[in-house]
Amino acid sequence: MFSQSTPAQLGRMLVLLIITLVAVQHCQPLLDALAKHATSGGCHQQNTMDGEQPMHHHHHMHQ
Repeated sequence: MFSQSTPAQLGRMLVLLIITLVAVQHCQPLLDALAKHATSGGCHQQNTMDGEQPMHHHHHMHQ
């Protein structure tokens, strides 16, 4: 049975994360599907409405 200690769990999670990231980077159809989902979900929309300038997220310091 697998060890249930915190370092063992973190190690397994790290290995799974690395495997997932490598799989996504090397699987072009999956990468395209994720990019399309991000675009359609509003994360990276390129269109503007009524000639407005695209919104840019700026952080201003107010004193």
